[in-house]
Amino acid sequence: MGEASGGELTMRVFPLSLLSFAESNAGLRDGLADLSTILTPYFSAEFPNLNMISEFSEMVELADFSGELSSLAFAGAVSEYVMLNCDNCQEEVAAQNQVYMGAGMTTSYALQCTAPVTSPEELTGKRVRAGGAYWARWAEAMGAVPVSISINETFEALSQGVLDCTASNPAELVNFSFIDVVKHVYIGLPGGQFTVPTMMNRDRWQGLSEESRQALMKANADLAAEMTWVYLEEARSGLSQSEERGIEVTDANDSLISMNQEFIEKDLSSVVDIYAERFDLANGADASAKVRELLTRWTELTSGVESAEQLATIYWDEIYSKIDVSSYGM
Repeated sequence: MGEASGGELTMRVFPLSLLSFAESNAGLRDGLADLSTILTPYFSAEFPNLNMISEFSEMVELADFSGELSSLAFAGAVSEYVMLNCDNCQEEVAAQNQVYMGAGMTTSYALQCTAPVTSPEELTGKRVRAGGAYWARWAEAMGAVPVSISINETFEALSQGVLDCTASNPAELVNFSFIDVVKHVYIGLPGGQFTVPTMMNRDRWQGLSEESRQALMKANADLAAEMTWVYLEEARSGLSQSEERGIEVTDANDSLISMNQEFIEKDLSSVVDIYAERFDLANGADASAKVRELLTRWTELTSGVESAEQLATIYWDEIYSKIDVSSYGM
């Protein structure tokens, strides 16, 4: 960022020390930090539009979009939608005295289990860690039992038999040591991805020159790409190390995949209804259609991407460079 701004801007990073995840929204709003990732599911009332859009990540499991690089496409689709197409999103972010700077994405969640799950019958009754509303709905629909537990407690719960499975990003096999306790990893089930948006304090943003804002946009295109690419590399590593340890890593059973596809198509409508009922959002159907349209475009744009640098160039060309920094976030 210093290079992009000609030395005008520098950044000091406080990794999980200045603000915890739970403190990040208020801390950024009040100016304790200038820039932060915000895990919006922690703040459901403050960010209903962003959370609804994030739940549309289940689309990436549909046949037209599925694949190892789907997270690259969904990160692009979400960032483009929020930054260039969603006035409601911008209004709720502004209400928190923040500016939306784009999003990174985890890879699709895989079912990581201590016992085999090779059929719908074997999934029935299994206690599955559900890290969000989508995964809880999925577990219930599949006849499993969703368990709400923090990611930091999941390893112990798996090792003690409190959980049979966790629905988690494969990167967590290594990052949270699930590799030491699970015996089976099923790809394609349950799917869904976790969105990690970056926000900036609005007062700080508005106090910068247009040149500095443009430099920040360039830096955040790089950040979104790097974050998403690192998740992909860590997921690859987690799966590879699991196979080396003799853990079964395989595509989920065809009957379970079929059930999953049917659930997703129905659940996309449920998401719209849930957010209309709980948060009075009237734009859900239009938002879902637009995100699906963008995901089609972004699946083609990101096909064959081989590096974070290549991805950053696409994000910059297709999204960030098109933002008018004289009016955005002002």
